[in-house]
Amino acid sequence: MSGRACPQAVYTSAPRTLEGPGFGVFAMSADWPAEVGRTRKALGALVGFRPDDGEAFGIVHRDGGRVLYRTVDASADGFGRPGNYLVHLLWDGAGRLGVRELLALRRTGRFLDGLAEDAVPTDELPPLRVPAAGRTLPALPADEVDPLTPCLAQLLARLAAGSGSCRLPRRTPSGREVADLLFDVLPRALVAPVSLHSGPQADDGDAAAVTVELAATAAGPAAGAADTERARTLLEAASKGELPPDDVGDLHRLDAWLFADAWAERDAAALTADQLACVLESEAAPGWLARAGNAATTIALAGTDPRVGSALRAAAGRHPEVSERVRGQALTALLDEVFDGAEGPAEAAVQLAGLTQGDLSAAFADEVARGRRVATLDRAPGLLVEQTLSLGMALPLLRLAADPWELALLASRRRVVGDALEAQWRQAADRSDDEHRTLLGHLLVADVSWLSRLADVLPVSGLPAVLRWAALRMDVAAVEKLAAAVATGPVAGRGWALREVVFGSELPAADVDTILGRQLGLLLVDDGWPRELAESFARSRATTGDGEPPRRRRAPRRPG
Repeated sequence: MSGRACPQAVYTSAPRTLEGPGFGVFAMSADWPAEVGRTRKALGALVGFRPDDGEAFGIVHRDGGRVLYRTVDASADGFGRPGNYLVHLLWDGAGRLGVRELLALRRTGRFLDGLAEDAVPTDELPPLRVPAAGRTLPALPADEVDPLTPCLAQLLARLAAGSGSCRLPRRTPSGREVADLLFDVLPRALVAPVSLHSGPQADDGDAAAVTVELAATAAGPAAGAADTERARTLLEAASKGELPPDDVGDLHRLDAWLFADAWAERDAAALTADQLACVLESEAAPGWLARAGNAATTIALAGTDPRVGSALRAAAGRHPEVSERVRGQALTALLDEVFDGAEGPAEAAVQLAGLTQGDLSAAFADEVARGRRVATLDRAPGLLVEQTLSLGMALPLLRLAADPWELALLASRRRVVGDALEAQWRQAADRSDDEHRTLLGHLLVADVSWLSRLADVLPVSGLPAVLRWAALRMDVAAVEKLAAAVATGPVAGRGWALREVVFGSELPAADVDTILGRQLGLLLVDDGWPRELAESFARSRATTGDGEPPRRRRAPRRPG
């Protein structure tokens, strides 16, 4: 912050002032604001008191700016009367000057102690340039930390509350100025809402949220444990030459500066949300998140706690390794949900990680390629399978699901899955292993059309056992449909439709008789009978019946 040219005003008692003889405004800058006051009556409490110990000073917050003032005993006025005093006031219309500038002006003698002998009343007093107060590192031996701790804790308690007042001693037991020490230790942004008065506050128009009164002794209730811990830790850091940055504007960020390293030694589960957010805002965040369990706990909390979510987003923006860890953790949680049915991450956590459908699909395909299987291929994993294939990604399907029946259903109901499965089946090196035969059986139970789709690449030697296995798990209508498909498809002429499907289904005799009544000719042809003889035999066997439909089983038996 660069220096500012501040309009100034001087109030005292003299034979001549801008208001006449006696007490009044003796001099002021031309741009001194009328809303602050240009007369003794308008300035009111700012000039209406005399210091008990020879000096008073302070900073007052007003709408539109701040007034810095100092009042000192002055020599007798021009009438020879004792009891005179002088008030020097400065106006900061930008509201950027603070307690540090006030104290620096006092230390460097920039406030007036009296009038020059040749001074005359004027309303064209030049503005006073007030430089930004440089921050000095206070030398704080251990015996100064103890008495300053309760003073600083009181002020921190008022800042934590957002309003209030506290009374601090003017000096430490060793005689050092308490205000100079505390306002060098505290960040400038944190104490921006603070006004300061030496002695009781006399200005009713002070709009500051927090007011500090400097008196002979401190007064007020003791601060709580949290503020006392903050105060002691801050003073101990200052005694070692460490000060928080001046842009720290709230206690949360101050806590992050003070305690983050200590909190980073603990696991996430042992921290409060505020403490966890502080760790994320520190430079310890990348290493801390890398510790087992911390990332998962943090991401889970980020989905429900805005403080943690905001801090985690900021940390991901500052540290690429944090961003990658958040993405990896969220992706792992999503994959665990897909593969194992575990509870997935909150939507906010997925958004925080910035994951896209393409990211999830690619990771899903990689996991399947490494041999991981989906425990339950229900709606959500099924949709992911479709999405992954639709994006053109290589997704191994033959060993995708722990339960091949679920894969068979999905491939039979979703065209993109069925087409991909057929293509991969044709490319498979060994189509006669047990897993292929089991999957084929499930596919036939789900949809008998798989027989014709895969017939040219099916090992014929193992097909009868697969047909019998499938037929055992079908109801009457499905057995009849499979028998017809075998008898008319690429593997017709081997008698499998009758011997492996119809008789192999082990349906009740009445159900078998019903199928034979409708399909006997076709089945006999498949079994090697001459067509004319087969059809003739079927006609001779036909009966009139009562017209009732064949009995069905209540439900198809589930493969497995």
